[in-house]
Amino acid sequence: MQSIDATLTGVIRIKVMRLLTEYMPVPEVSDTVLKDKAAMGAGDDAVYASAEPEAGENRNLQLARQIDLFKTALISKLSGFPHAARWLLGKYSDRTTVDEQNEELNVPSDADVLLSENSKQYQLLRSLTYSSGGIGSECAEATVMLSDSLIKFPYAFEDLVSLVDIILYAFREQVSFDDAYEFNPKHADIINKRVEAAVNRSKSGRTGQSGIIFDERQQECRLLCFSDRELNELIREIVLMEHKWLHYRKELAAVNAKLVLFIANQYKGSFLDFDDLVQEGNTGLLKAVDRFKYRLGFQFSTYAGYWIRQAISRALSRSERVVRIPCGQVAAINKLYRSKDELMLKTGAEPGIKELADYCRLSTDEVNQLLSISQTSVALQSSDEGEEEPSFAPIDFLEQQVFNPSFKMIADAQLERLLRNAVDGLSPREAKIICAHFGVDTGQQKTLQDIGNELNLTRERVRQIQAMALNKIKLRYGEQLVSFIG
Repeated sequence: MQSIDATLTGVIRIKVMRLLTEYMPVPEVSDTVLKDKAAMGAGDDAVYASAEPEAGENRNLQLARQIDLFKTALISKLSGFPHAARWLLGKYSDRTTVDEQNEELNVPSDADVLLSENSKQYQLLRSLTYSSGGIGSECAEATVMLSDSLIKFPYAFEDLVSLVDIILYAFREQVSFDDAYEFNPKHADIINKRVEAAVNRSKSGRTGQSGIIFDERQQECRLLCFSDRELNELIREIVLMEHKWLHYRKELAAVNAKLVLFIANQYKGSFLDFDDLVQEGNTGLLKAVDRFKYRLGFQFSTYAGYWIRQAISRALSRSERVVRIPCGQVAAINKLYRSKDELMLKTGAEPGIKELADYCRLSTDEVNQLLSISQTSVALQSSDEGEEEPSFAPIDFLEQQVFNPSFKMIADAQLERLLRNAVDGLSPREAKIICAHFGVDTGQQKTLQDIGNELNLTRERVRQIQAMALNKIKLRYGEQLVSFIG
């Protein structure tokens, strides 16, 4: 019995230690270490041997650590350029753009607060630089505060790539290898290709606001507290860090490519081809790569699965309808139909609108709206191309029973107005006989005898008055009324 207890205790201790190890915060690598490693080599495995995690860890975790390592270092280096704050303000100046970005990236709602803080610190640094020439403790403190504010901003993938493009295009003349630093031909090739790509994108206008930021480059350079040598080194470090970040990002996506195939295979037979499903799944996988936080202790495959399924399901919702339904409405429609199935299982009968509204805690108008927009559209006209015998389209069999055609409603309104004018042109007794006999306004038709009893007239006299009234209507409005027959 004691041996069993000891064994159980040992197993529990092992599980507890494993959990503690999994959720234990990973020690951060200092910016100095990152700087040295990025400067020493972007392709030498021996250089990054100390930065690589232990071999026993999951491959996804290893790659996620490397992505976070170099992405954090890249943001730290980019925050040294005050132009980044001006670029962010120019891109996210519209409040709705910030809201859409926050919703898409699932970032905190205080991004607008960070933008306002960036704007405040940037204007302060600019005024201090122009007044004191960039010299003094106040200017240095403002630079540090702006850099800290820029580091906190939730950058998207496109934001970082665009910032690197703009900085390389603006300061491409400062990139030089004619100095006392260690020269690496492989690094030189990477940097030259990256600068060339940035120049090409900037000339084609794909970098956004590069012209806006650097039209006054000589004045803006006063905000940079770097010498030419320091600026040269900083730009080279930015390129190498971005290169490693993109390399590990691409590798993590390639390692999990089979996960996309597995999930896309579950949606076969839908409106999209399998290749299109895989393409949409890869889009979701890249979003998961950019948003994954390995320090939370979750598996990357579990996290990425949600993003892949979301991307595929949204692509299906866009393609299956002629008019795209917003994603929020699609979720509400799915919830409504799930509730409908649950009620059918409980009661054994199809629920009504009122029951659905009470069960889903919605109003009847909202339920009717969701049911109406959830209807799929079909082609009313048939296509006879490639068919020997003519086929019939749904329009040949279906009859509209819910909504009246607009032209019929217009015709009914015109006919009613025409009859009203015709009746108004009769004498009061003639109008009363016509309206009572044909049920105008009341919907109840009376016989000539009943009308005669009410007016104290004989049946024959009522018939004569009716005939005279109809002749008047025929003479005045006969041609117009005939057009409504048929």
